[in-house]
Amino acid sequence: MSVLTDTRAVAAAAAAATAAVLAPHQPTYDRGFAPGWVTLAGVALALLFAWTERAWAGRIAAVLLLWAGGGVVLDGFRAFFWATGIPAGDFAQVNWAGAAVRGASLLTSALLVLALARRAQGPWRERPWLGYTAFTLAFPYPLLKLYWSFGGSAARPEPYTEGFPYMESVMLLGGAALALALVQPWGRHLPRLPLLVPAWAATGALVSMGALAGFGTVAQAVGLSDGPVDFGEPLTVAMVGAVYGSWLLFGLALGGATLTYQRLTR
Repeated sequence: MSVLTDTRAVAAAAAAATAAVLAPHQPTYDRGFAPGWVTLAGVALALLFAWTERAWAGRIAAVLLLWAGGGVVLDGFRAFFWATGIPAGDFAQVNWAGAAVRGASLLTSALLVLALARRAQGPWRERPWLGYTAFTLAFPYPLLKLYWSFGGSAARPEPYTEGFPYMESVMLLGGAALALALVQPWGRHLPRLPLLVPAWAATGALVSMGALAGFGTVAQAVGLSDGPVDFGEPLTVAMVGAVYGSWLLFGLALGGATLTYQRLTR
């Protein structure tokens, strides 16, 4: 196992722990995000893994810190509106300490996964089904937005004023092409780093947003945290769950394909 990877994981975990202690609680901003104890538990297990190399501690820490990192994409959008001055109301406000918690937590989770992957015994084999699965999962959300924009009414939120989903269409084309490039022979002829950077960035964004919704909904349902889910509207809950669930599965498949590509092209 890489000593450098362990060192970075421990440093990121320490930063997440420090930020978690200092982060002020903002009920509206952080509603539905992971409670502070999730971050602290994940940090403790990450440190235990780094010191003892106990794989079970690394796996649990990676899951907890993935949950704790949920919402970092929203922090990024908030920071964008804050920095540019584009009018966005409350969405231009950033809880910087909370954003630091989520960013460091997601980084630590990723480093733990990489460290655990390095421990795997035997040669790393080709897994093309991961890329093809990611390719398939790139379609549901953009196609749903296209359906709504062309007048489809099934499960559409009202009022719906978003218009043609240009950004979602770009996501579809980019995500599908990226997934194929990781497993198709022509992808081996592309520059390696410009392929890995967007692949890992997309993986982090998709998995963190999917985990935020999944863990947050379950935590709210069992009373561990307060959240925005209205369980009195089952159709809405099912639609939101399907969207975020597809993001989570897309991110996991893309991440697996990216890791496989990275290991096979070293």
